Amino acid sequence: MPMRYAQRKHIIQSLNSLLYQLHTVSFLLSPRLWAFFCRVLAQFQFARPRDIDSQRSLRFWFFCILCTNVPSLFNHIFKETDAGRSIVLDFVGVDAVPSRALLLFLDFVIILLEFILTTIAFETSLSRDSPPDTPDPLQPQAIPSTPVSPLPFDEADVKPPELPLHEDGTEYIIDLRLRTLLHRLRHPPPLPPPPRTRLSEDLLPLPSTTSFELNQSLRMLSRITERNRDRAAGRAARGRQGNASTGRSTRGSNRSEEGTSEEARRLPGGMESVDEG
Repeated sequence: MPMRYAQRKHIIQSLNSLLYQLHTVSFLLSPRLWAFFCRVLAQFQFARPRDIDSQRSLRFWFFCILCTNVPSLFNHIFKETDAGRSIVLDFVGVDAVPSRALLLFLDFVIILLEFILTTIAFETSLSRDSPPDTPDPLQPQAIPSTPVSPLPFDEADVKPPELPLHEDGTEYIIDLRLRTLLHRLRHPPPLPPPPRTRLSEDLLPLPSTTSFELNQSLRMLSRITERNRDRAAGRAARGRQGNASTGRSTRGSNRSEEGTSEEARRLPGGMESVDEG
């Protein structure tokens, strides 16, 4: 797992929220409902590309970003913005029609931020699933330290060299360089195999109607339920056996007690009663 994983996830969430707001601003300035829905639905995938499909490369997601924003770019380039179509939160309109340059600038800002968001999310997830010795392209590179020459004793006005800015206790979280990004686009890295969440001997199909497999938590729950059912059946069987043996011993003891009481009622040398005869 890469260093500063939690900070990178926070950056991804912040960029994702910002892009949703920019999509809304673009819709308020140029309200085209289908383009807005396409952008919002696609934005959910750009924040988690490898969770949607772990076998796609970064180049594929960049192509999806361009395809998603092409309708808005086409409308803002070749179609004029009608007066009165722009709206604000109170739904009374704006004073002036938004210029084409403003709409195109907003579109290019959205595309650029989506490129950055998808790159960070893709590389963070890829580094998490890769072996520990795999280099992280977003990891800041250490600045090589320059050798410091000893100060002469006869020059008191010579000042020691200042330390780099990043050595004052703060560290970078992400170092995203255009050269590294272009290299990753031209030469996609080998994707790690999908994680195996189940073993072949642990596969358990759903009951009687489907061939889909249960995940690990459901398999564990089904095992616990089956184990509890077996234990309850065993306890019930032992209870029935115990009740049967207890009933037999109780009947035998009752018979012995009846015989003992009858013998106790007889007197030695006495005559038997008519009932007993």
